[in-house]
Amino acid sequence: MARTGGTPTGMYVCICNAVTEDDVYGCMAGGACTSAKDVKAACGMKPGCGSCTKRIHAMVSEFRTASDLADALTGGPHPLTAVPETTVPETTVPGTTVPGPIAAEAIAAEPERDKRGAAPPTAA
Repeated sequence: MARTGGTPTGMYVCICNAVTEDDVYGCMAGGACTSAKDVKAACGMKPGCGSCTKRIHAMVSEFRTASDLADALTGGPHPLTAVPETTVPETTVPGTTVPGPIAAEAIAAEPERDKRGAAPPTAA
């Protein structure tokens, strides 16, 4: 999961390999990384000073804990599925545009108007 360029985001986890927290979280969120070794391989990290190893282990542990908690609360992992986009047909009422199902109600609720557009007087 090595970056291909652009502006890095997040705090650096590994200065030697220019790997950020966002890179590590992205790897874990994608499901490809379940250990520090997986993270290092996916991010294309080469051996360096080694000061990042402890931080990566902590991040993996935190991610696993959060993931396990979410699974416990929701009844287990659920596969991601695309949500279809829904469109609401529009009905044109003279002078207004009202979404489909509401149009009939809006027309019925609107008071009768005379030729000037004024509503008739109400009974007191």
